Amino acid sequence: MNIFKQFYRSLYSPKDIASFRFQGIGKTIIYLLLLTIIASLPNLYYLNKGINEAIHTFSVTMEDEVPSFTISDNILHTDNDEEPTIIEKPDLTIIVDSSGTYDHAKVSSYGNTVALLKNEFVIVTSGQAQTFAYSSFGNFTMTSEELIDFIQGMDSLSYVFIIILVVIYILFMLLYKVLQTLVLAMFGSFFARIFGKGLTYAQCWKITVYSITIPVIFFAIMDCLQTVVPNGYLLNWFISLFLVCLAIKEIQTEKPLQP
Repeated sequence: MNIFKQFYRSLYSPKDIASFRFQGIGKTIIYLLLLTIIASLPNLYYLNKGINEAIHTFSVTMEDEVPSFTISDNILHTDNDEEPTIIEKPDLTIIVDSSGTYDHAKVSSYGNTVALLKNEFVIVTSGQAQTFAYSSFGNFTMTSEELIDFIQGMDSLSYVFIIILVVIYILFMLLYKVLQTLVLAMFGSFFARIFGKGLTYAQCWKITVYSITIPVIFFAIMDCLQTVVPNGYLLNWFISLFLVCLAIKEIQTEKPLQP
C-alpha cells in the first residue's frame, strides 16, 4: 500500500492502522515527515505572509511618515528630542523615541511593534519583546536614509530568510513529532500488555505514527482558519492516545495452542 492510501485509511480505520505495524521503519519515518509538513503548512503560510507584509509596511512607513533621525555614539537623535513619534498601522506599530519616554516594557503593550528608542531598538512579535542595544553593534553611525536602504534590500532578499525559517521550522516540528510519537508509543506498549497483545515497542511506535493522522489534520484545519482550540495541546495528546488504543485493540490476541 502506498503512502497516500495509508494516509486515507488512517483517517477512518484503526484496523488498517494496526496492520501498518509490519512495514519497514523507513516508510514510517517518511510518513511522519509528511504529517509534519502538513502540520506546518498553515503556520508557514501565515509566517511568510506576515514577514512580507511587515517588511513592506515598515519600509513604506519609514520612507513616507517617520521623521529623519541619526544613530551615533550609540544614541538615537531626532529633530524633536522631547516627544516620541508613534505611527500605528493595522498590523504594525512603529515608534521613534529619542526622548527616553519609552522602554521595552511600554513598547510591548502595543502588540507587533518596531521601536527605535534612545539607546536600543525593540522588536515585538506575538507579545514577545526582543531588545538590542545599539552598543552591541559597536560604535557606528546610521541615518534614517541608510536604514531605509537596508530594509529595502531585506525586502528583495526576504525569500532567502523565509526559506531558512521554513527549514528550521519543519526540523523543529519534526523533532517535536518524533518525541511525541516516542512518548505515545510508551503508553501504547503499556496498553498492549494490558490488552494481552504481543507487540514490540517498534510496532507500537509505527502504530502511533499513523494514529496521529486525524489530530494532525484537525489542528491543521484549525490553523488554516486561525481558530484557537481551547486546551489544544492536551486535546492533541488525548485524541492521539485514544486512537493508539483503538488501533491496538483491533489486533487479534493469539490464543495459546492446546496440547
